Amino acid sequence: MTEQRQDDREHLEATSISVVDLESGVEFEGDGKNLSGHGLLFHAAMEPAVGADMQVTLCGQKSMKARVRVVRVEPRSGGYDVAARIKG
Repeated sequence: MTEQRQDDREHLEATSISVVDLESGVEFEGDGKNLSGHGLLFHAAMEPAVGADMQVTLCGQKSMKARVRVVRVEPRSGGYDVAARIKG
């Protein structure tokens, strides 16, 4: 498979993520996988809807707060890998 990413990725080991679905107000936790200038990948037990707008807070070696839109959800062991685009 050809790599299509154009941004470098920063691995997010030991970074927990607090997530709030902005439409429903549902809150859940996740574990960071990687971060770029435009996107975030995290693992969560809860499956968010593709297209959902969310507020995420990263806590760990990398800390930040951002608004994101979910672009992809893939089932993985014990939950889901969630790819989201950071909204400017």
